[in-house]
Amino acid sequence: MGISNGLLIESFTPQTITEEDDGMGGTVTTVTDGTAFRGRLSSLPINERMSADKLTTFASHKLYANTSVTEAQQIRNSDFTRYFQVKGVVNPSNAGHHYEILVLELD
Repeated sequence: MGISNGLLIESFTPQTITEEDDGMGGTVTTVTDGTAFRGRLSSLPINERMSADKLTTFASHKLYANTSVTEAQQIRNSDFTRYFQVKGVVNPSNAGHHYEILVLELD
């Protein structure tokens, strides 16, 4: 049993991005949508770390869902206004009850 469906108030779609050689020295980027799922997005306090004198934001939000995604995917919301890079997926207590997906909002 996952998180109550009443708490999953938004729709999200995982996307797989692939780049292929276009045969003329460039690349062609293809975005393929996966199966949409319901989730709840929660803002995180800014989690930053320093690396080689450069400030890096690791994750900006946590997405709670009953469906898992991979770090190779990105996620968009249902109205195409927000995109998120997957930074990590947590399965609390390895119970498969729900997933906590750490994401970084893309500009």
